[in-house]
Parts: sequence; C-alpha cells; structure tokens
Amino acid sequence: MAEKAENKQAELQQKYMSLQLIEAQIKELQEELEKLEHRNQELMLLGQSLGDFAAGKPSKALSSVGMGIYAESELKNTKEVLVNVGSGVLVKKPVSETKDLIQKQVDASVDILEKLTRNMQLLVQRANELQGELQELVKD
Repeated sequence: MAEKAENKQAELQQKYMSLQLIEAQIKELQEELEKLEHRNQELMLLGQSLGDFAAGKPSKALSSVGMGIYAESELKNTKEVLVNVGSGVLVKKPVSETKDLIQKQVDASVDILEKLTRNMQLLVQRANELQGELQELVKD
C-alpha cells in the first residue's frame, strides 16, 4: 500500500513539474508573440509609409538628429531610399524594391506568428490535459 502511495506521489510530482514547464513555455511564447506582432505592425506601417513616399506625397519629414531629437526636413528624392544591409552599410534602392522587401518580411512574420500560435495552442491543450490528470490523481 505504501509503495502505491509513493508511486502516486511521484506521478503527481512529475505531472506537476511538467505542467510548470509547459506554463513557462506558454509565457515565453506569449512574450515572443507580442514582440512579433509589434514588429509586424511596424513593418506594415513602414510599407504604408513607403507607398506614400513613392507616390510623392510627403514633401516634409522629420529627420532624427539623435537621442530623441528631430529636425524638420524637405524630401527631394522620393524615388530611392538608403537601406541598411548590415554592419552600417547603406545601399541605395528604389522605393518599389524596398516596399517589396518589406512585404516579404511581413509575409515571413505572419508565417512565424501562425506557427507560434499553433505551438501555443498545442501547449495550452497539453496543459489542460495535465491539469485534468492531476485533478484525477488527487481525487483518488
């Protein structure tokens, strides 16, 4: 009888630890999802801005001087932008090409968001199953 109680206690502990691990993973995924959603929104706004830019709509803009300080500036070339390709290297690219690049990033971001959401749903489902199993073990 004592061995059965010990086995039950060990199973309870194992399931509880699994549940805690899954809950930590869910929290981590939620944070990652929030970051990705924010980044995705920024990318979509950037795409819209580039569309306005390409249409020649903006004639004035704010240019960052640094540390949260901006200066009003006038846009003369609305056909090309400078794109940071890494290590501080800037490359001149047509606005249309840059907009396409941003759209590819949005599409990739949406794919990642969908995968993370599916993973989170699976984790939540498993956590619910574990909670049910724990409740059953406690009843017995």
